[in-house]
Order: sequence, then C-alpha cells, then structure tokens
Amino acid sequence: MLTIFRKKILNDKKLVYALCVLYGINKVKATIICKNMSISLNAKIDDLTNSKLVQLVNYIKTNCIIEDFLYKNKYDDIERYKQNTSVKGFRHRNSLPVRGQRTHTNARTRKRVKI
Repeated sequence: MLTIFRKKILNDKKLVYALCVLYGINKVKATIICKNMSISLNAKIDDLTNSKLVQLVNYIKTNCIIEDFLYKNKYDDIERYKQNTSVKGFRHRNSLPVRGQRTHTNARTRKRVKI
C-alpha cells in the first residue's frame, strides 16, 4: 500500500484511478500527469519503480494544487465573500443557498442549524 500526501492508495489499482483518491485530481488530470511523466495509462502502482514513484510525487507537488492548499483556497474564498458586502457573502453568513436555489421548499439541509 502506497501513501501519498497522507492518503493510502491500493497497489492493485491502475495509476490513473489511484491518483483520483487525492482531492483536486480527477481522471482527466491523472491522465495528463501520466502522459507528462511518460507512464503507461494501464500501469499499476506495483509496476512502477521506487525512483519513478518519487518522481511522480515530486511532479504532483510542484505542478498541481491539491489537498490542504485547495481546501485552504476554498475556505479563503468563502471568507472573502463573507467580509465583502456581496450577495454571496450574505447568503453564506446566514446559511442560505448561495447559487440561486429556492428556499421556500427545498433548502432544508442548508437552513438546518449546524452543530
């Protein structure tokens, strides 16, 4: 079992699907990473050598925004909306749906009191 960025990845998975475990990497981005690293799309993690795995991790660190950095960017954007006098900030502050959904009937999960 391989651990990348505190996420455990099974060895028997194909690399394209295994990288999708990381927040911020989907199948398209994983295929681009494999092509840039000149790794076969059908390669499994067991097939890769240790040096290739180290190169892969370094490539992801330098070229992709993933995990904690992406969560922090998302949180900072929401906080910026809250501090501004924007409509999105108002709706975030009051726990209302932000993207135009109706609130008369369908917003129970968003309007519920968070504990």
